[in-house]
Amino acid sequence: MRVPYSWLMEYLKADLEPQELAQVLTMGGLEVEEIVDFRSEDGEFADTVLVTSVTSNRGDLLSMIGTARHAAALLGAEWEMPEIDMGLLGEPVSGQTEAANDQMRIELGNPRACPRYSGLVMDELTVAESPDWLAYRLEAAGMRPIANLVDCTNYVMLELGQPLHGFDYNLLKDGHIIVRSATEGEQILTLDQQWRTLGEQDLLITDPAGPTAIAGIMGGADTEMTWETTKVLLESAHFDATTIRKTALRIGLSTEANYRFERIVDPQGTLRALARVAGLLLETCGGTILDESVDVCAADLTPLHLPLRVEKCNKVLGTEIPAQQMQEHLTALGFEVEEDGPDTFRVTVPGFRPDVEREIDLVEEVAIVHGYENIPSTVPGKLTQSGQLTRNQKLERRARQALRAAGLNETISYSMISDRDLDRMRYPEDAPERNMLPLASPVSEEETHMRTTLLPSLLEAAEHNQRQRVSSVRLYEIANVFYRRGEGELPEERLHAAGLMMGPYWSSTWNLAEDRQSPDFYVMKGIVGQLVAALGVEGVSYQASAHSSLHSGQCAAVILDGKQIGVIGELSRDVQAEYDLEEPAYLFELELEPLMQQACQYAEYEHLPRYPAALRDIAVVIDNTPENNAEALREVIVEAGGEHLADVQVFDVFEDAEKLGEGKKQLAFNLTFRTPEGTLTDEQVDEQVAGIVSHLREKLGAELRS
Repeated sequence: MRVPYSWLMEYLKADLEPQELAQVLTMGGLEVEEIVDFRSEDGEFADTVLVTSVTSNRGDLLSMIGTARHAAALLGAEWEMPEIDMGLLGEPVSGQTEAANDQMRIELGNPRACPRYSGLVMDELTVAESPDWLAYRLEAAGMRPIANLVDCTNYVMLELGQPLHGFDYNLLKDGHIIVRSATEGEQILTLDQQWRTLGEQDLLITDPAGPTAIAGIMGGADTEMTWETTKVLLESAHFDATTIRKTALRIGLSTEANYRFERIVDPQGTLRALARVAGLLLETCGGTILDESVDVCAADLTPLHLPLRVEKCNKVLGTEIPAQQMQEHLTALGFEVEEDGPDTFRVTVPGFRPDVEREIDLVEEVAIVHGYENIPSTVPGKLTQSGQLTRNQKLERRARQALRAAGLNETISYSMISDRDLDRMRYPEDAPERNMLPLASPVSEEETHMRTTLLPSLLEAAEHNQRQRVSSVRLYEIANVFYRRGEGELPEERLHAAGLMMGPYWSSTWNLAEDRQSPDFYVMKGIVGQLVAALGVEGVSYQASAHSSLHSGQCAAVILDGKQIGVIGELSRDVQAEYDLEEPAYLFELELEPLMQQACQYAEYEHLPRYPAALRDIAVVIDNTPENNAEALREVIVEAGGEHLADVQVFDVFEDAEKLGEGKKQLAFNLTFRTPEGTLTDEQVDEQVAGIVSHLREKLGAELRS
């Protein structure tokens, strides 16, 4: 909201500069985003404007009076209301859902959406340009002056926070106002010359002939005040915030009026605003008031009463504020405070503060006025140290970081699946994953059990991405799975990590022109290795395996201490077809807890080698059997390599019966030798390589291929 400084200071009795006031308001919860200089279009008026950011629960701060009241409380200063002659309204004609006088009749057809509607009729008005003082203030507040009739209603809205509307009385049928729900498909031409189509959930202001305004949002063109208007019916009403918000959102219309009604306007302020605008109109337009006002109120406006315990307030804030000071703070904000027993107050909440509903809300108000900067920093209770992450929480974060670094995006899915998900994954009836815990009250047929594996959730995510034409899918999830125990017992929870890769690395057509560069089994195995390395776990190995959901020959078990803790592989063609995936998908799933038990929380620092490494490549031919896999050969090489062998990496597997012989295959390894004592000679390295080859021949029957 734009708050002109000179206008605000008319109500706020304090002597401080705009910059000082901005600091006080910001520290008191009403943020001043910027301070701008304003000059009128004719150059005759200049002012400083505070641009405030009002939170959604503080509609009372969307007015000059509300801002002045709040600032006065923060400053310990005085403030005052503008002069309002309530006698202009006469003795209001009242009713719960209907009331009338000789000039008008007001009927509430939907008291829930419009619990209060006040009206007043004025005649013999002269429409003209607004006086300079009024026009300049509207300009500074960000509103364009139009004519005195409209400008006065806008002025009071900015001043008191109560939106108002004026109807050309001569265009209303019988002076009869009906507030009712719209019929489905009902239309109205609004002041912006747009036809709006409404539904049963929307609220209309009508006369017997049809709609005259969308309640709380915008008036209708058929009853618009013009330069020829001489007689008006003034509306000052209270509308349900939710109804106004939903209608404004649905029809895509936002106005100064609905912006305030959505944040709840004081239901007790309708007559006050009506008297204020009547006085301004008499001052700027002349005219007379016809008959007394009409006030239809179906709501119970009894104010809310809340207790405030002094000891409780100080305990929450960590302060020692005296009871009398608390009372002064709340009174300054407009609350009525009475003693209600020892160190307890009975606080009456004013109508302009609907956000205050509980005792803790009063505690917050005390803190705001007392000043957050005046509340000491204390440690609550017997707390002797600050909270910190547990070892497992730190390791879990490290695992997530490692998977993100590998190019995977985290997904978070529901913990519930159904038997059908395991059927799609081709799990056999005796699979451990079938031991799921059923839900007592499932939400849907697709969520009947607590999941025992993360893979179905990842595949559903891949399926959804593909439907959205996202061909490159990189996902991971770290979450608990649940295994059923005995009857009446809570399930066993295990922390799992799972990942999925599908489609090309590159999403742009340019990069796909020559090489799709899609992932494969070894890429996924590398990601698992990267995760294991990030946790600092040693001794993890991989063995050829079988899995009901994975492709035979493209599946490996992840082994730790002789026990399988996970699986890696390519999704089988059957399961791929079940999920309608166009590209091969590669997955892994691991139990994280065994890895975390052996994880190294802190990495050990090692000096960078001072001497260069010696590199050798060897290729050996061996019988093509499952036992003679790369991991088995690597273990034999490490066993024979000695202390100077720093690293062993397999870089090629080759099969050709014509060149190697029937039932043979070739595996090639890169060997790295290094010693911290100096540079190894060729003779030393050759001797160690010869020992490795000899050991491979003796133990596995492998032959060196030159």
